[in-house]
Amino acid sequence: MNKQLILIFLLILSLNVFSQSTFVKGYFINNSNEKINCLIKNVDWLNNPTEFKYRINENSENKILTINSVKEFGVLNTFKYERHTVDIDRSGKLADELDYNKNPVFNREKIFLKVLIEGEANLYYYEDQGLVRYFFSKNIAEVKQLISKHYLTNVHQAKINNQFRRQLWNTLKCESISMNSLKKVRYRKSDLVKFFIKYNKCSNSDFVNYQKKQENKDLVNLTLRPGLRSSSLNLYAPNGNRINSVKGLTSFRLGLEAEFILEFNNNKWALLLEPIYHQFNSDREASSLNQKSLEVNFGLRHYMYLKNKEVKLFVNALSYYTINFNTQLTVGRSLIPLEVDNSLNMALGIGCKYKERFSIELRHLPTRNTLANFSELTWFTGFQSLSIVLGYSIF
Repeated sequence: MNKQLILIFLLILSLNVFSQSTFVKGYFINNSNEKINCLIKNVDWLNNPTEFKYRINENSENKILTINSVKEFGVLNTFKYERHTVDIDRSGKLADELDYNKNPVFNREKIFLKVLIEGEANLYYYEDQGLVRYFFSKNIAEVKQLISKHYLTNVHQAKINNQFRRQLWNTLKCESISMNSLKKVRYRKSDLVKFFIKYNKCSNSDFVNYQKKQENKDLVNLTLRPGLRSSSLNLYAPNGNRINSVKGLTSFRLGLEAEFILEFNNNKWALLLEPIYHQFNSDREASSLNQKSLEVNFGLRHYMYLKNKEVKLFVNALSYYTINFNTQLTVGRSLIPLEVDNSLNMALGIGCKYKERFSIELRHLPTRNTLANFSELTWFTGFQSLSIVLGYSIF
């Protein structure tokens, strides 16, 4: 691993030192029904938690509370978890997980349920390692799972028992809700949230929609990303001799990045897709290499928040694929036809974002051979680069 790549990793590790954990004003209710105001570490759990960290105030030490000692915890109008002992079916829906039993197989468990809608009719959410279940209750009645079970028939066909629609019809009757409308409700968060809002409005019940804040977040960002790339190039002849070595080659790149925010861990993770136009020209006495290409980048981004909420840091881990339009290699007075390597390569980047609009990134492309079909009979290169990339979000 070259020195530049090691430096990038060290910078990434050092960024974590400066990132701040998110403690927000919240509360919990213990087994004695005491409500205690505190600061809760909001990690926006992907899987429903069994414990959480909290502080009594900014200057106190961090402590951990578990499901055995807490009935409820949350942040007002942001999120809320309630402890319930429920019957839960953990049957899978993948082909190798299906059985021939149409009915759910329940286990009695004590779990934290995330409250999605709270009113006369309550909707709860549970996720654990990809397993997703929804629960509901009306008024103070027992919390029950909404049933949707995948199973196999005697002729090995996969089917779904969507009993949850019948459960909703029997329990949550209202003049604006028909069986035909229920048939369109899928076992999905968006559909069930809309249904429970509709019922609570129909029954003139005050309710809290804990999903509203999430729905208002921008989960897709489109960013213009121009930049400058500084590259070094070593050119080797078929006999292995280095013909030319050039450093400090400056070229221009222009990209359009689509960022897809993942809805967990406080939106700290995102998927990236960025096509980039790049033009490279190396013109020296011994040789010259001219290239025009389209690079397609895809990968993962992780954000780290600072005390200044207008600024956040990020790191990128990317793969990219290069599509070449026109490449020419000249050695002396001879023009040598080249086939440029279009294989996958990697890139790493660090940067910061300001007011969700402006960004700057330092991106490193490790050393690679840009010419295809490398062998003892072909020319080959050692090419690496470092880019400064500016960003302006337009959507």
